Amino acid sequence: MPVRPKVQDQIEVIPFWHTCLSHYISKCILLSIYSFGGIAGGSIIYTMIACGLYRCRSYIRYQIIEQIITRISQDHAQFICPFLGNTQWLIRLFRAYGAHIGENTIMPAIFSITDYHLMTIGDDVRLHVGTQIQGHSFEQRIFKLAPVSIGNSCVLMSYSIVMPGCKLMGNNRLYPLTLIMKNDQLPPDTHWKGVPAQSCIVKARLSQSTITHDDLVKYQQGYDTINKLFLWYERIASIYTNVNELQFMNYGYADMDEYINDHTGYYSRKLYEQVLANVTLTDKNVLEINCGRGAGAAWCVDTHAPHSYIGIDPSQDVINLCQRLYSAIPRLSFVVANPTKHLPFENESTDIILCIEATHAFGEPVAITQFANEVIRVLRPNGYLLWCDFCYMDGSGTSVYDLIENDELIIEEKINITKNVLHALDIQNKSRTDFIQRYIQPEEQEYFRLFAGLPGTQVYEDMRQERSQYWRVVFRKKTTANMLTI
Repeated sequence: MPVRPKVQDQIEVIPFWHTCLSHYISKCILLSIYSFGGIAGGSIIYTMIACGLYRCRSYIRYQIIEQIITRISQDHAQFICPFLGNTQWLIRLFRAYGAHIGENTIMPAIFSITDYHLMTIGDDVRLHVGTQIQGHSFEQRIFKLAPVSIGNSCVLMSYSIVMPGCKLMGNNRLYPLTLIMKNDQLPPDTHWKGVPAQSCIVKARLSQSTITHDDLVKYQQGYDTINKLFLWYERIASIYTNVNELQFMNYGYADMDEYINDHTGYYSRKLYEQVLANVTLTDKNVLEINCGRGAGAAWCVDTHAPHSYIGIDPSQDVINLCQRLYSAIPRLSFVVANPTKHLPFENESTDIILCIEATHAFGEPVAITQFANEVIRVLRPNGYLLWCDFCYMDGSGTSVYDLIENDELIIEEKINITKNVLHALDIQNKSRTDFIQRYIQPEEQEYFRLFAGLPGTQVYEDMRQERSQYWRVVFRKKTTANMLTI
């Protein structure tokens, strides 16, 4: 046998005094900066120093200086970066480190990506908690680097991992605990799960266990114009009755320059504020169509003090939930009623009707027409219908103009708020996704995502690509004088 050369592994030993000195110097720098600049100024200065040192660390050849830079980076990640998670400030920090990241991308933590100069990430990408994209690997004791590319509109769910050399072509979804192996290339518009990842086909449909026999009986007896979205909505109301995170069910509204990580329905309340922007509820008789879980109705009563406020919904389960939660609030009541059939109120008895994200589930045009007729019947002259929902540009589904076909409602104000609604959905994506993962069965999660309009779903993409638009409209009922003049 040939004689093998003797190979001896060499383990580099770092002197203990190096470790102590680097720790001491890094902490002195940290305290000095905060003493000089305060909380806000110190954070900015420390971030600038950390970015600058990271950029030039490859040129450092002295071990003690490398250790000091490493300590400073660790302190920055520990004391400052946790406050930047899920904000655009973290994205700006990654860009300063050298990563190429597009617009409207959200990441939860500084540890979401490594090897920043190797990262190329597109627009509208979402990374969930624990997700990691890395550009390095150790193979047979060799440290290797490879660039990673993440296309537009990709969603990487909790604790998924993308290895070096991977390329996600765009609009890909990685399910929780998915591992994308080194140098894998994922075709666009595909879903992946497993270790290692395998392509899967997800159908946005109800599972067989979702629609019960009672649901079908109801459907046949009077819900023939309400699609499966309503059945799902009813299921949410009847089962998830004690979850505080699910107070509101609308998409929400956010100003384009704001980002508040809130789990109490802040953006859903803002949608109510937008709908009520130029109309006062004080001392008025108010009716809300498809009031959902009742949180919006309770907020309106508490904030605007109407004379009376009635929330209606065709689901008995929904109304039972609302009555249980809010029965103690004065001037607020809830009634079972189907707005596409009949509103159980006297003619010209209501001052204001709110209709928030209800009409898209009405289905057939005849249901929209009947709803409009009922609105006109119960509204007083000069009464308001405050409406918001999304409309498809190809004419399918509900249109704003479907509500004024009988020429008794006037459009007083019409505003396209699609961008604000999309921004709200982006901000709420993490909290709503976390809710779905915690409370919803795996086989039903995809349909819940569709129902919630989360990024990557058909509802969201239709609005983002302008196949549909989200409008808020103020309709006013004509008076007799208006009609005679016309």
